[in-house]
Amino acid sequence: MSDKRLLRSFMAGILASVMAAGASAQSPESAEDWLRWSQEARSQHSFVAEFIYQHQDHVDTMRIWRSAHPDAGVQERLFSLSGEPREIIRDHEEVTCVLPSAQAVMVDRRHWQAPLDARLPDSLSDHEPHYRGRVIGEDRVAGRPTQRVAILAEDAMRYGYQLWFDQETGLLMRAELVSSEGDVLERVMMLDMELRDGLEPTELMSQLPQEGFKRVTARATPSADDQPIDASSWSVADLPDGFQLHMEREQALPGRDQAARHLLFSDGIATVSIYIEAETPDERMRGALRMGAMNVYTTTMDGYQVVALGEVPSSTVERMATSLQRADSTSNASH
Repeated sequence: MSDKRLLRSFMAGILASVMAAGASAQSPESAEDWLRWSQEARSQHSFVAEFIYQHQDHVDTMRIWRSAHPDAGVQERLFSLSGEPREIIRDHEEVTCVLPSAQAVMVDRRHWQAPLDARLPDSLSDHEPHYRGRVIGEDRVAGRPTQRVAILAEDAMRYGYQLWFDQETGLLMRAELVSSEGDVLERVMMLDMELRDGLEPTELMSQLPQEGFKRVTARATPSADDQPIDASSWSVADLPDGFQLHMEREQALPGRDQAARHLLFSDGIATVSIYIEAETPDERMRGALRMGAMNVYTTTMDGYQVVALGEVPSSTVERMATSLQRADSTSNASH
């Protein structure tokens, strides 16, 4: 072999090694890398897909249209393919739920009704010591190669997550909410996915009739000119480590004549809502209830009905509900 051919072969080998090293450096390695890539991916890829949502023995099949546009942001329409027809429309500002069986349209702020892939953190270090991440291994979902990643809960106050990310795009393809005993409490899994360059505007518009439906809009805490149901501030005295109050507002609920006070707590991944409304003798409730991954605890205090709920263990919602207090009652007690 001539010197020139040897040199070309040598340089080609070096170039291939450099390119391979560069590709390896760019591909996610840690759980935090996969989470960060997934957060970027959801704002870059448009698609149409079908998925299942499973909780306890109940399985729903849904179809989703998701548009990721540099100007309009992420917009979604979800439509049920099983059970009663229902539809969810999401954009960067709000989420709209069309419920024909209740003849109602519910509108809420998107930030507190975001899908799981939008709520996942891009940095697990911010959530230590309550969570830690681990890369499990490769798998396949909807015929596509995926990487499985675990977010492990480090205490009994929250659940863990098993996540499957698409190796080509970084999109979340499957997610499971897991108890400390390893039981799967809730599962969302893609059945197929068609990547699109973009979606038509009509594909993101509601297709269900809404004539005559009651429109229920949740609104933020009223201004000084409004009269909320209760002007007192509420707090949780025994708040689990890592959880913080993220919102307090007045919220209208379907089928209720009076608005409820809504407090929302989060540890950055899991959320717990507490609803407070005036107690009525015929609707007095107390005790625990489980609906799939959702745990609920109800109690009464000072003439109010308190309902705490969230995708957290039952001990967490009970602890928060039973330690709820009003600021004015606390100050009065100290005098």
